[in-house]
Amino acid sequence: MFKKTTLFIGSTLFMASSVFAANPFEVSIWERYAEGLGWSIVAAIGFSVGVAIALKVFDWFSSDIDEWEEIKKGNWAVAMIFISMIIMIGILVHKVI
Repeated sequence: MFKKTTLFIGSTLFMASSVFAANPFEVSIWERYAEGLGWSIVAAIGFSVGVAIALKVFDWFSSDIDEWEEIKKGNWAVAMIFISMIIMIGILVHKVI
């Protein structure tokens, strides 16, 4: 599983980096569609990794409270903090990619 994932990510990054070497007027529309699909996959992977890391770090820093248990109880304040963190990471990943 890890080997396949690593190969997939590596080939996607290779495909995305090779796009910059081409002249934009010598590339067909289908290659542009493939480029857009590649960048959307890279963005999805980056967003999911960024959100997972941010939530884990937030969980480490707030060791006094169990956030997931509070969300299950219906605590909207904790849920709003998580929502704002996910939106913030999404904006950061969008600006980077």
